Amino acid sequence: MIVLSVYVNNISTVMLAYDRIEIRRANDEYMTNPIMLTNLGFSNSYITLISTDSSYRAYDGDGTENNWYQSRYFDSTTYSGGDVNYVGIGASGWSEPVRGDAPDLFYYPCRSKEVDMSTEQELVVNEIRRLIGDPLDVNREYGEEAASSIHPDGKTYELDEKGWPLCITMGGQQFLENTDPTINGYRYLIFNDCINVTEIVCSGTCNNTRGVDIWYYTFRHSDREILEAYNNCPPPPPLNASNATSQAYILYTAKRLLQEENWHDAIEDGALIRDEGSTYDPTPGFNFRDDLLDDLNKQLDDLVQSLILRGIEGVRVE
Repeated sequence: MIVLSVYVNNISTVMLAYDRIEIRRANDEYMTNPIMLTNLGFSNSYITLISTDSSYRAYDGDGTENNWYQSRYFDSTTYSGGDVNYVGIGASGWSEPVRGDAPDLFYYPCRSKEVDMSTEQELVVNEIRRLIGDPLDVNREYGEEAASSIHPDGKTYELDEKGWPLCITMGGQQFLENTDPTINGYRYLIFNDCINVTEIVCSGTCNNTRGVDIWYYTFRHSDREILEAYNNCPPPPPLNASNATSQAYILYTAKRLLQEENWHDAIEDGALIRDEGSTYDPTPGFNFRDDLLDDLNKQLDDLVQSLILRGIEGVRVE
């Protein structure tokens, strides 16, 4: 499957002439023998333009990362659509060819990622996440309860969990730039101006809703934190820079991150607490993390011994 993001500049001006978008696909950037997409993920062969929405998401279930795509506007009153090569009244020209994106955990991000990574870096970060048991998850905060998380200064919103925002809406206004709001400590969204969270009314069949609606990734370690830990990781002893492979750095980075978590949690939350009606015991969590560390140590020791015995010189992927 391929995800297709379509952004419309000056939506009100575009809708003076057109009311729909259609998309075609080809196997090369020259759009040789294109075919029209007839199902964009919602049983239609077109996207209906909405005056209040400048971004749209469609899906090509048969698409691959090797395919190329073009989109165009058309007016349903003067042209019925569907002709892959039609040029004339009621239809705009085709856009420049682009490739689609593979689906992500969150399908409709409005904001940029915290850090742009190469394919090799993504593989490194994802492998470390797997080793330390820290997969990305998605959380949503919205409605009246979420509005209570706005600080008295009117410009600061506090997330319930550590994370990175994917889509931020306040009072019907989307915030698309990473400079507004800025993110402090992966918990505090600092807006440039006072946040407008007046009640808004949904169009269609949904109920009234409050103006706060925030989607965000949750994690123990952000992608940037993991990547920095990997880049700053020394060769695992007794290896050196000439014979440590990328896998050795990955295992050693994962081990160091888990150890750091143990130190932090032992200081902050390591005590057994009992009161009249309940007990807080962090021991099972520490035991599980110790098991992970034991497994990492074994994998790392086996790899180190293998590299020493073979005399293999590895190449670290940055």
